[in-house]
Amino acid sequence: MSAKKQVSPEITPKAELSAISEHERLKRDIYRPDIEKLHLFTQMLRVNALFKKAKVTHK
Repeated sequence: MSAKKQVSPEITPKAELSAISEHERLKRDIYRPDIEKLHLFTQMLRVNALFKKAKVTHK
């Protein structure tokens, strides 16, 4: 028989999950090299510019 994973009965609300992941992401991002931070920042600016140019065709 295959071993099945045990699932804990406690369900964490989505808000808590996003807060945890946001906190973990910030802790991880602190130790990124400066050049990688710059690259991620410029990528964010490019994506933002792309979204500003987008035209919504349906609502």
